[in-house]
Amino acid sequence: MSTDAVVALSGLVASFLSGLLGIGGGIVLTPLLLYLPGLAGAGVIPVKIVTGLTVVQAISGSAIGAWRHHGYGNVSRRVVMLMGPPAAVASLIGAVASRDASDAVLLVIFAAFSFLTALFLLIPVRTADVPAVDVVVRRPLAIVLAVVVGFFGGMVGIGAIAFILAALVYVLRVPTRAAIGTSLGVGMFGAIAALIGKAATSQVEPPLAVIVVLTALVASPIGAWVSVRTPTATLLRILAVVVILAGIRILLSALAEAR
Repeated sequence: MSTDAVVALSGLVASFLSGLLGIGGGIVLTPLLLYLPGLAGAGVIPVKIVTGLTVVQAISGSAIGAWRHHGYGNVSRRVVMLMGPPAAVASLIGAVASRDASDAVLLVIFAAFSFLTALFLLIPVRTADVPAVDVVVRRPLAIVLAVVVGFFGGMVGIGAIAFILAALVYVLRVPTRAAIGTSLGVGMFGAIAALIGKAATSQVEPPLAVIVVLTALVASPIGAWVSVRTPTATLLRILAVVVILAGIRILLSALAEAR
């Protein structure tokens, strides 16, 4: 299988999950692009190029997914505009900083955030059942979360949308369905800024990036359509499994890189 075909297949899977679970898809795309080429007999994609491609997927997948979820009434514009800009600034700084970080450090950051997110997702939570337009959050806490998650998300190239979702549900107590759509909107800000930083430091491969965008156009709306027809508890369980499997695989790679 060619590298282009591997990227296309990985992009379809990641973009479907992006629309389904309210994540950028990078948390799935990263392990797929790191390990699937070797299994399929394609050329190995360097870690930093992988992080660049996941940012591209985060932008395209989150933009399309947020648009679809907004149509379903599941996006809080107030929260997006509160958390999006600080997440963008932090993501840009993190993306530029990642140029000088070793592959092992980037993989460890990815794994650490994955396990932390999975832990949150496995904890029962109660949130107010209110429409997205009526969602209110603690502003200082929301901004701090956006900055922290945005910085490290920018470093590892995933826009940290899965982690933003967990923060919205388990820290800021945003209703799950509204959090799914809103996290895509917030994450899009961070992903765009991260892409600027990655592109400026030569961590984006344009031909492969085009493939990722095209797969997002196909798969992300399908995932969003399935999402609104799936119980929220089921969505959180699926996300927890996806995140923890990705974290385990990436941690093993980080340990191998450190040797």
